Amino acid sequence: MNEHTVAVERSRPADEVQTLRWNLESASGAGQTLAAPGDIRDRIRSSEALPPLPEITRRLLELRADPDANALMLAEAVGLDPMLSAQLLRWANSPYYAPRNPVSTVRDAIVRALGFNLSFSLALGLAALSPLKTPNTGPLGRDRIWRHGMQCATLMQALAREQPAEMRPASGLIELAGVTQNIGYLLLGHLLPEHFQLLGRFIQSNPGLALPTLERFAIGVEHTQLGGWLFEAWEMPEALQTVQRQHHNPAYSGEHQSLVLLTCLADQLLEGRGDGLGARPSEPDTRTGLLERLGLGEHACEHALAALADCEEEDNDD
Repeated sequence: MNEHTVAVERSRPADEVQTLRWNLESASGAGQTLAAPGDIRDRIRSSEALPPLPEITRRLLELRADPDANALMLAEAVGLDPMLSAQLLRWANSPYYAPRNPVSTVRDAIVRALGFNLSFSLALGLAALSPLKTPNTGPLGRDRIWRHGMQCATLMQALAREQPAEMRPASGLIELAGVTQNIGYLLLGHLLPEHFQLLGRFIQSNPGLALPTLERFAIGVEHTQLGGWLFEAWEMPEALQTVQRQHHNPAYSGEHQSLVLLTCLADQLLEGRGDGLGARPSEPDTRTGLLERLGLGEHACEHALAALADCEEEDNDD
């Protein structure tokens, strides 16, 4: 096999440009032809290609828009889906959330353990991910994406608690934005599994390169665009569409600024502890700017990371 070396420039200083080694035969597979980046964008943006919004997700979105929605109504909606019910009960009985007595019903999970907003966000996030058929394992597999989303949601909750009240996003959106922010990867795996596998091999072979660089090189589009297209087609709340497109943009300014920047900061904190997906830790000035625009101090990051560590330790002890 002939090995081809391709220089890829990141949006970093020139002396940090790295070399991406790509074995064309092993990446594409013998006799396999991959679509050009332009074809990928056209195919993914096609309304026929995008999976329809799951019925349970539609029900939950309608419930979210109902000002009279309550825990009983949410329990009835979740109860229609056995997988959602089982997952909600598992979370409710985890050491981090569980009350003294075990939770055995979805209603108790919502009322006694998780609360309405968190229960709703977790249920809607899982329902949104459910129609996307992607491998569970691998650097961008479903398990990794879900774990990263839950970690981000935990950090975002902790950070938002320390924000000034007038800057704090709606709590139900905070968890949902964190959980679903990387749905673009799952959409890629669902529609174009061969490109998804190719990107996974690039990640494993080039750990020093930022993930957006690898995405642009391998498939010509970033997961932020993929997620944005899907959420637009699904008519998800505008705030969540914006998070999909902008959650790696620390300079974003707009109506949903606080929610976007919380997601961005949570991502950066995970990268800094070596537990991110590869977006690359932020420069000190970037992090300082994020904190200032969110009305937070450095101590908020320390508290959020400590809360995440406590949560993970309790889960490991279970």
